[in-house]
Amino acid sequence: MTVSEESRDREVRAAQNQSLFREINERIKDLNEGFSLVLASGEWVCECANETCTERISMSAQEYEAIRSAGVRFFVAPGEEHVWPDVEGVTKRYDRYWVVEKIGHSGEMAREAAPRSGQGSPE
Repeated sequence: MTVSEESRDREVRAAQNQSLFREINERIKDLNEGFSLVLASGEWVCECANETCTERISMSAQEYEAIRSAGVRFFVAPGEEHVWPDVEGVTKRYDRYWVVEKIGHSGEMAREAAPRSGQGSPE
């Protein structure tokens, strides 16, 4: 396999993994909405590209929705080990989580897999 093919495979794997975690969090969102009158924030699954990651992130529904406004954005636990710089860039860093945006082919795949239609980058 060439370097180019390996790079493309890594982009595909990252987009697929993160899209799966996004789908899980969309279901968690529905559960969290039921408790929103009682709890100010919910617990979410880290959306990093590592399929074995089990980190949990606490954030409000408003924070979650702000990230979901773009199909190429995901939230990850804070730390470089949760970022794949060859397929994404960190756009915001908070104490509890970082926001990453997919780039290149990985970004195209993430946008296409977004469960909410018409999601691109708002910039």
